[in-house]
Amino acid sequence: MSLGDLFKNPATNRLSHSKLWANVACAAATGMFIHLGVMGALTPEIWLIYLGVVGGYSAARSWIATRRDNAKGGKDA
Repeated sequence: MSLGDLFKNPATNRLSHSKLWANVACAAATGMFIHLGVMGALTPEIWLIYLGVVGGYSAARSWIATRRDNAKGGKDA
């Protein structure tokens, strides 16, 4: 996987704005999370929000891709 795969649509190999901005948002959240960790300012609420947003986004993308693949294959989803 190349760095460009984070920002390109695999079907067209063109820039995907949704992938671009989603990865920018995750990178910004991760940077802030690391900064707060270094400063000793992480709270349980920040942990839950960060993991829910970043992990939830990843899980949602995987679920949507699975549903899309099942729909294309004619299988019941």
